[in-house]
Amino acid sequence: MVAKKVFALLFGALLLASIIPLSQAQSLSIVILVSDNEADSALAEELAEVLNATVVVTTWGVYDPNVTAEIMEYAPDKVIIIGGPDAVPKDYETDIAELGVSYVRWYGENRYETNLEVLKKAIEEYPELFEGVKIVIAHGRDLGAIKQAKGIEGKKFVLYVDNNLTNTTEIIGTLLKTKSVIIIKSPLMDNKTAEEIRERVRERVRNGNVTEEDLNVTAEMAWEAIQVAINRTETAKEMLDNLPIPAAKIQIELAEEKIQIANESYSQGNYEKAYGQAIAAKAHAETVIRLAGKEWQKFIHASPKFQLNREVQRLEIKLRVLEKAGIDVTQIKEKIDAAKAAIQAGDYDTARELIEDAKNMLREAFMQGRGKIKEKYLPVNPPRGKGKGRP
Repeated sequence: MVAKKVFALLFGALLLASIIPLSQAQSLSIVILVSDNEADSALAEELAEVLNATVVVTTWGVYDPNVTAEIMEYAPDKVIIIGGPDAVPKDYETDIAELGVSYVRWYGENRYETNLEVLKKAIEEYPELFEGVKIVIAHGRDLGAIKQAKGIEGKKFVLYVDNNLTNTTEIIGTLLKTKSVIIIKSPLMDNKTAEEIRERVRERVRNGNVTEEDLNVTAEMAWEAIQVAINRTETAKEMLDNLPIPAAKIQIELAEEKIQIANESYSQGNYEKAYGQAIAAKAHAETVIRLAGKEWQKFIHASPKFQLNREVQRLEIKLRVLEKAGIDVTQIKEKIDAAKAAIQAGDYDTARELIEDAKNMLREAFMQGRGKIKEKYLPVNPPRGKGKGRP
């Protein structure tokens, strides 16, 4: 299984010397960019607390140049992207690279492999992170379980499992040498999985502290899950925007059907059913966002005018960050205005050259003006481990 390969990599990573000492890492200005996927964002928050980093959040599967502008406001030395291109679109990589900022992306094929990849990379670069760490095991799609895991006090990392990928527990004891494990039992984790996790953990954590916490679905928890599902479905419908994707339309119908069942179950006091249906609706909506995102990329590449206008919009949003910080952007604006005129005239080759010039000038202005940007946007004692984020 893929998980076993990752465990082997993790073991090798533990044998490596520290690439960046933790003290040095904490002195860098690091931004962690992550989607509002509950599993990935929880990982990002835990990592940020240890690295003294800032978390910036984007809507799952949606590119928003205003999020790039938010990253710019922190004038980071490095950006760590958590999650794959479906969750955090590649457009962000392009934006960050064009600013001249170093970045890495840590992810796997799904939230479980992303979980392991983040652990592997963190061990490679910051081995000190795992000294005395507490491990919390939760179902990777259980909103309530993940929220409960985040609320546990102390230095910790969350390991996600589902009813098929229980081999995640191989990492415990043998690799992380942890002496404290908390298993969160919830409705989405079936009894067989819970028992297997319990046995594996107790085999590997000898003379340690292994405890369990039950998660009971409350009315508040079910209501929150329904609202998340509704918001994700609305985002999916906006992205679909009459795109000819029959499979996506079917997924929208399924999501709305499950939301309806969730609402009915909630009104009847069956909160566990409402909770499960809401989580299922959210999964359908995310399938639509993934499909619509790929279709939009095809449309953008097929329309030079649209693509160039989009590049101009991205530049203008970045430019506002510099302008508000008191950096002279007059010449960059002139380049952008000339590019707009060239696009309007249908001279796309000239427009591309002007846009490229504007990008280079903006990058230089950003790198030279980082001090001014920090003075403008950052408080004297900024809170660490979180950013302004996105709702």
